[in-house]
Amino acid sequence: MRTSSSSDGTDEVAYVTMTDRKHAPEVLAMMAGLYAEDEAASPVDAAKFPRTIEMLLEMPQAGRVVLMLVDQRVCGYALVIPYWSNEYGGMIAFIDEVFVMRDSRGRGLTRGLFAMIETQRPFDAVAMILEVSPTNLKARGLYESMGMRERHNSLLAKRLVPPFE
Repeated sequence: MRTSSSSDGTDEVAYVTMTDRKHAPEVLAMMAGLYAEDEAASPVDAAKFPRTIEMLLEMPQAGRVVLMLVDQRVCGYALVIPYWSNEYGGMIAFIDEVFVMRDSRGRGLTRGLFAMIETQRPFDAVAMILEVSPTNLKARGLYESMGMRERHNSLLAKRLVPPFE
């Protein structure tokens, strides 16, 4: 997954699937930043973040870490995870996390990410889905301005205790 554009004639913007550990420290810091800014619905153990990166690097069919680059500098990331939906009749691109560094916000990076997913259709996706916390009104407004709509059904979750811990 790679696309580039010049947003205002000076900045080169690219969306690149992470394929090695080169940018892992930056992504890990942004993951921590995401949860520091927007508290999760359940406890998050940051010590497990490296496992996410490792698993997605080792098993790209399970999902991708997409880096948002501006002039080759990592300014954001997204976790794009596929799953089959009977309702939609195809693969869903679940945007599990999306984060843009504070100094890079307002430059259209998330809009560009969504446009790239819509045109490139990773995993042959027929739809995109994401969660947004009820208090993150700015993000919700952005997502709604790009055509995302609240679904009638609510998402319920139960954390399972891993048998190996």
